[in-house]
Amino acid sequence: EDDLPAYMLSGNDERIWKPVVLRAIDDAGNALYPEVNPLRQLQEKQEKNPYVFSSQFQQDPIPAGGALFKPHNFVLLAHEPKMLCTFITADTAETAKSYNDATVFSFWGVYEIVEYGQKTGQLGLHWLDCDEIRVEPKDLRDSFIEFYAECMLHPVKPLVAAIEKKSTGVTLISTVQDMRGLQIREVKRTKASGSKTERYLEMQPTIAAKMVSLTEGARHVEKCINHMSKITANDTHKHDDIADTLYDAIKIALIDKTLLLDTKQDDNKAANIMQKQKSMLKARGTLYGGQQNGF
Repeated sequence: EDDLPAYMLSGNDERIWKPVVLRAIDDAGNALYPEVNPLRQLQEKQEKNPYVFSSQFQQDPIPAGGALFKPHNFVLLAHEPKMLCTFITADTAETAKSYNDATVFSFWGVYEIVEYGQKTGQLGLHWLDCDEIRVEPKDLRDSFIEFYAECMLHPVKPLVAAIEKKSTGVTLISTVQDMRGLQIREVKRTKASGSKTERYLEMQPTIAAKMVSLTEGARHVEKCINHMSKITANDTHKHDDIADTLYDAIKIALIDKTLLLDTKQDDNKAANIMQKQKSMLKARGTLYGGQQNGF
């Protein structure tokens, strides 16, 4: 919104500039240069990364206060998918005051996306649960343990908890890092990780591609989707605690892919089927040196 052309066209420059705007898709819905950028390709870019597309392809930046995430891009599934692994992300608050961000614990599952009964080879992120609470720092550990205990009721147990390493987060990490059976990962915000807006723009294509799902009717669905629909690019939204836990989950599971996925169940099933087939063939004398069929 505030780049050099915007300044020139604002009337604040000493010269008068005449705008020549070449949109990738014109008002009639036609591609400007279809031989290089076909309409279908442009529409896909527009759907998956609307903020960047509007700015760089349409020369018409969306106002920075506009919502980054659309409710319809969060997929609601009738049934929870089969999880390859589960994990927790946590964003802790400074105080229990209502005008500050809350402490948020989110529980996630990673699964292989299946369409029309066929595995796609792509991983999806399922939002299993989310707690948004306002507690004093001294009560953070007990609140985390309570949430962790609920997550342990899931058939696929969480093995990792990623906690943002800031003031109260540092305290929480120090009090839970010795828990057996749970790996604590420190999430550090640095210049390299970018600003909050840059992080949200980084995860926007993943959400626009419908890679994040929730179970229809779950208690946290409405709260989480409403929260995400209020997130803006210029940080004018009131709270972003839930969004921070979503970013960390997407970064870990779908962007950096630093989770160990458990595919043993499928492998065991395949091994059992193969073993049965071998037994049947061996009984018929048709396997590994059997003479009936000249092997």
